[in-house]
Amino acid sequence: MSPAKGIGRRIGRRAPTSSNLAGDPNGNSAGAGGVTGGSGGSGGDIGAGAGTGAGDIPAIPSDPPGWTGGTHPPARIALVFVAWVVTAALAVLAAIRLVHLDDAFAWPFAALNALTPLLYLPVYAALAIGFALRRNLLMIFCALLVVAHLVWALPEVLPGDADDVPQGSARLRVMSANLLYSNTEAGRLGRQIEAADPDVLVLVELSPRTLADVQASGALKEYRYSEVRPRDGAFGAAVFSRFPLSDTAAPEVAGSMSLRTTVRVDERRSFVMYAVHTISPTSGDYAKRWRTQLDHLREDVESSTLPVVLAGDFNATRDHRPLRRLLSAGVRDAHDVLGAGWTPTWNAKTVALPPVLRIDHVLASPAFAITSYQVGSEFGSDHKPVTVDLALR
Repeated sequence: MSPAKGIGRRIGRRAPTSSNLAGDPNGNSAGAGGVTGGSGGSGGDIGAGAGTGAGDIPAIPSDPPGWTGGTHPPARIALVFVAWVVTAALAVLAAIRLVHLDDAFAWPFAALNALTPLLYLPVYAALAIGFALRRNLLMIFCALLVVAHLVWALPEVLPGDADDVPQGSARLRVMSANLLYSNTEAGRLGRQIEAADPDVLVLVELSPRTLADVQASGALKEYRYSEVRPRDGAFGAAVFSRFPLSDTAAPEVAGSMSLRTTVRVDERRSFVMYAVHTISPTSGDYAKRWRTQLDHLREDVESSTLPVVLAGDFNATRDHRPLRRLLSAGVRDAHDVLGAGWTPTWNAKTVALPPVLRIDHVLASPAFAITSYQVGSEFGSDHKPVTVDLALR
């Protein structure tokens, strides 16, 4: 008898408890493949299954490297592959942004950067895959991208606080709306204008058609002063005001009209009101024009001797460097001052693409205290209106 079989027999004799657990009060085997052997096995050996007569303890099959059960290895490989592809693509985009190549080659990075709050969300799933499958290098890359995403996206939702209003400040409300030049329901904006009751109203994409519809609503009759420049197409604009307007100019900037006028609040206080509508950076040529228009606004802000308010459709988010340069020139985003949270203004028109981008802004010089910010409701345009309360110190 071999030593292994002898040990096996001795083990078998010392294991009546196993047989009893199998349900036989006499300590016999419970059946084929039982603890003490199956049919045809040696009576005292630890069984190797039905039909095995050997007394040796059978080897347990080894798993593939890294195998933890559950998902089959091919599926695991596919998951890791997809996670790496997504991570690598987003890492390239992030690197392009960090070294400012997105500014040098505006298209298509202007469109991609606009989607920053949503674009990098898949990297969180990739991080979870890396953690679950113990892929350390994947986790490191994903963690770096998550940090970058949080740095870029969190300021949009961080809380803020209304400015203190010094005694004697001149309070006013500014409302801005992109009408969509082909909008057949523009008159519906009239109800929101009447409810908000702004002191200064900025309308862009003002075509003869949309102007007529808003006028027919009766919401404009209370405004004594106005500068109205309707255009066929997307680049008409108007400013309606309860305060006197002067020094109006409507220069062409990079092929599109740019309307500005001076608002005289009282005998000692005035500011320059800009009705902003830049072209959408949806191609290489449009991206260059868009950047030129935003840079022109920045130059105007830097050279202005009066406080300024810029309101309208900038076709830009905080993730666009030209808008950040404009903000650094000496104006503040009303949304950011108040910490108004996730309040996208575009696309308000289609169900397939719900509002995801905040491209409509009201920017104001530090001479203004900013006390309120509100996004309105859909009225047939692809943009939602924005209303801001200011106080000129």
